[in-house]
Amino acid sequence: MRISELSCRTGASIPTIKFYVREGLLAPGRVTDGRHAEYDDDHVSRIYLIKTLTVMGRMTISAARDALRAIDERGIEVRGLCGVVNDALFGEPASTADLPLRGGVRQRIDAFIAQLGWQVDDDSPSRVTLSQVFTALERLGGDGAHADVEALAPYALAAARLADLEKRALPRSVDSSQEAGRAVARAVLYEVALSSLRRMAREHLIASWDEGQGGVVRPAG
Repeated sequence: MRISELSCRTGASIPTIKFYVREGLLAPGRVTDGRHAEYDDDHVSRIYLIKTLTVMGRMTISAARDALRAIDERGIEVRGLCGVVNDALFGEPASTADLPLRGGVRQRIDAFIAQLGWQVDDDSPSRVTLSQVFTALERLGGDGAHADVEALAPYALAAARLADLEKRALPRSVDSSQEAGRAVARAVLYEVALSSLRRMAREHLIASWDEGQGGVVRPAG
């Protein structure tokens, strides 16, 4: 197909498609007569993946490029999918120079993760991000504030259950970069879905307060 048909099938404008090619996100089309290029269904699938990462997942172009490179170069093992998604979505925590950690916060976060029994790398960006969150919480409460890390326990329990559901949906093995791309896209979409559900639950609770219902959310069934 020509680039005009590729644009119609994917909803990506022709300038956007050319931008993806220039940025190394999308392979160039096959040149046919020195002036025109042809594209195929692989380009269609790739554009859908790029849009999932950058539009739905709100990744930067740089983060999406890194994720796609990891998928393409390694063919990626199933156990590496989590790392690719985490690095792409959360691989750049706020600079500690902008928000220096308060004394003891990182140690308390590390102790909490150890208490959960979770296998998380010591240099995981998520550890830094969580430490920065609690540093910010303590600053909101003033110099003597001490945020309770144990307040994270319900969140950790919910996160573990959701992660287990996602793990069960993963294929046992990944035989191609295209299949790996679909698995990564699925993980990103679940991340977006979780955020959307949490926002809707918050909206429901606030509405329930207004109606004097106590704001209790119970799953149907």
